[in-house]
Amino acid sequence: MPKDDKHFFKATFLIAICAFISRVLGLLRQSLIASFYGATESEGLADCYSAAFKLPDIIFNLVAFGAISIVLIPYFSGFIKKNDLDKLKHSCSTFLNFFFLFISFFIIIGYFFAPYFVRNFLVKGWTSEQNIILTIKMTRILFIQVLFMTLSGIFGSYLNAIEKFRAYAFALLSYNIGIIAGILFFAPHIGIQGVAWGAVAGGFLHLSIQAIGSIKNGFRYNFGLPRLNNEIKGLIFIAIPRIIAISGEQLVKFFIVNIASFLFVGSIFIFENVENFSMVPYGMIAVSISTTTFPIFSKLYAAKEYSILLKTLLEKLRTLMFFMLPITVIMIISRIEIIAILLGHGKYSAKDVMLTANALAFYMIGIPFFSITIVVAKFYYAQKKSIIPMIATLISVAITIISCYFFSKKFDVTGLSIGRSLGYIIQTILLVVFMILINKKEKIFSTFPFKPLLDIFKIIAICLFLMIIGFILQKNISFIDSLSLDFFINNPLLEKISSSIRLSTTDIVLKIKSLFKIVLLGIGFSLLYAVICNILKIPEIKAIFSKIKII
Repeated sequence: MPKDDKHFFKATFLIAICAFISRVLGLLRQSLIASFYGATESEGLADCYSAAFKLPDIIFNLVAFGAISIVLIPYFSGFIKKNDLDKLKHSCSTFLNFFFLFISFFIIIGYFFAPYFVRNFLVKGWTSEQNIILTIKMTRILFIQVLFMTLSGIFGSYLNAIEKFRAYAFALLSYNIGIIAGILFFAPHIGIQGVAWGAVAGGFLHLSIQAIGSIKNGFRYNFGLPRLNNEIKGLIFIAIPRIIAISGEQLVKFFIVNIASFLFVGSIFIFENVENFSMVPYGMIAVSISTTTFPIFSKLYAAKEYSILLKTLLEKLRTLMFFMLPITVIMIISRIEIIAILLGHGKYSAKDVMLTANALAFYMIGIPFFSITIVVAKFYYAQKKSIIPMIATLISVAITIISCYFFSKKFDVTGLSIGRSLGYIIQTILLVVFMILINKKEKIFSTFPFKPLLDIFKIIAICLFLMIIGFILQKNISFIDSLSLDFFINNPLLEKISSSIRLSTTDIVLKIKSLFKIVLLGIGFSLLYAVICNILKIPEIKAIFSKIKII
């Protein structure tokens, strides 16, 4: 393997492992919060914590994240191409100074306007003055981690530019570790505000890891501010549509919290759990595929290989659907068991589990569509057509907000999931329709590759068929509920574990039974899926079998 390819493989593998562990830590974080603070049968403290993130997140994503991720990384990479490391280090310092001042300005404004924003807009439906005040306090605390994460993003851009990914990868773990520490060590002394301080500690740890990594790789700080040259202006102009799209997403999250504040206590936290669990397969599969396909799309478009470009898009979408759809089906079928294992303990009641599971089923319907949008959007970006994804996003944002409002009146939290999924579906349809209309005008795709599209329809048909089979299988493995599992209940080791994690042995046994169900269903579903895909000659299953033979 060439040296560059070997380095790329190691870096990708390290980031993937750390990203996966970060997801696991994120699930553990939500599980602990659910156990300690509950949802519907509680004082609404978890709602306060979830709502407190919204204003800091809005400021971070609009002011810092969009500019850092879209403008700085390509700008810093330009210095590497010119082999001008001194200018890179100097430029990194000047942007640290600029963003420190820039984000601090907005944080100060947010700090003073937090009471007005939280009370009159964010949680307008709340009647508990105590919870409103608590949310305002935690919102102000969380502004500190916005500063840390912004500065950390600058160092992350520097590390990406020089292709040193170790500190960047390990920093992915730090944020959730900080929050978990806040739950376990800070909260017992100062209440749920300790969890917010845990987020601040996680942000500081995130910044420290990347700062140390940058210093070890040649970074040296100096005073000064960046100059707005033509290159930066050009990058900002290209980034504007993407930044607008990010603001649309933040608008949706704000309105969902606002709408949920008029529902029952715990609704904000329940929906946050639904969103976090739904995004696990999206983050692991869709984001990975879209990241690796973007440079391929860019190269094909630059080479004017338009027919191959379209074929590649459909092939990547086929790969996406091959992995995403069966996971979606399994999560819908096993939703109750999944939520029971991860959240069903402590103060998170059986009612909370059912509300979360039902909402999860409808949210998961939209995840394959949302996954398609991120790949198709990269297809547009490769052609330098960033306006179209922005328009599709803004239209879907409006539909999502309206749908969430109306469906929530009848279906509560589940209605929010229905509205969210409808927005994802509309966004996908718009991107495809725009693609067809543009091609009719420009006529750059002379031939249409029907084979990968037919394979996609085959995968959809297989998964719909197996969904029916899956529900049947689930009923036929209900015998697991009748198992006594006395050898677990009377196990001294299990008793020690249960006391340390604040779970009764009965609760642990119920979780073991749920896990057995998921494993049996998953094995049965996967075998049937593999056999049918092989019979229908889906290319991805053949690639998997060939790799197994090599091993």
